[in-house]
Amino acid sequence: MKVRFEQRGIHFYDRVTGVHILADECFVPKRLYSQAPSVVSIALTNVCDLNCDFCYAPKNEHSLEEDAVLDWCRELDSLGTLEVALGGGEPTLYLGLADLCHRIWKGTNLGISITTNGHHLTPSLISQLVGTVSIIRISIDSVEPLYSKLRGRPLAPVLNAISYLAGQVPVGINTIINSLTLSTMDQMLQFVKETGVIDWLLLPQVHNGEFVLSVNDWRRLEKWINDHWAKVNLSITSEAQKFIKCPFLFTSEDQNDYAHISADYYLRKCSYKPGGISVRGRTIREGLQNLNKSFEVSSTTEFTTQSGFA
Repeated sequence: MKVRFEQRGIHFYDRVTGVHILADECFVPKRLYSQAPSVVSIALTNVCDLNCDFCYAPKNEHSLEEDAVLDWCRELDSLGTLEVALGGGEPTLYLGLADLCHRIWKGTNLGISITTNGHHLTPSLISQLVGTVSIIRISIDSVEPLYSKLRGRPLAPVLNAISYLAGQVPVGINTIINSLTLSTMDQMLQFVKETGVIDWLLLPQVHNGEFVLSVNDWRRLEKWINDHWAKVNLSITSEAQKFIKCPFLFTSEDQNDYAHISADYYLRKCSYKPGGISVRGRTIREGLQNLNKSFEVSSTTEFTTQSGFA
């Protein structure tokens, strides 16, 4: 079990079971705080064979070198990170994915999640990933026929992949929320319950770094969550709490607990925001220090501008 020291207490994490335990009554001196976010997502590649309208990932051939990713993971492990989330693009198109997961699992105490469209999760690849990943998250935005309309491919092969994974690797589902997918939330809820996945993550659609949901969409989403949250292990990205009020369903992807490394070697506070700090040839510690400095400057500028003092 991995231990992380935070302002809110001592955080225990088991990467095999996925269990998190927070001892929030324990005082932790500031000098002991873990120096890296608890979760770091890594876009292994921008390559993807789907062309979803709502996807904000760059459409190019950028990919990270396997050794660089492994070095970052070792450093993140030593700095207190609990989990790396491997994505893209489409990570199953990244050459050497299974080997990379094996090396990270063997060489660190990090949990590993993979977010994929699921269309390349063959029995062969799954057998190579068993025992070296904590969870595989599959992007399913709706049931049929809307799924095929959105993704350009049928859902059936993904259902086969989920059946292959059953009993071997825990599975979660990610769903992009927009005006179309909101209309099929009830069907998706039934699908999630019948499929037996361990959790369901809602991701409001983003375009150019901003959410696209209308005020009415947010209200519909808020009502649906409040009506159904107890029926399934449900969560939603933490940025959504600016727009909706619901039970404690928000992920830990806030500015202190989350960071992202893009396929072009940029470290960012968030996967869908531009800018960031290049970590090509740099240590993660140095990258985080520079990122935090730039974030503090941008936050101060935003505050003074909004306050009318700039």
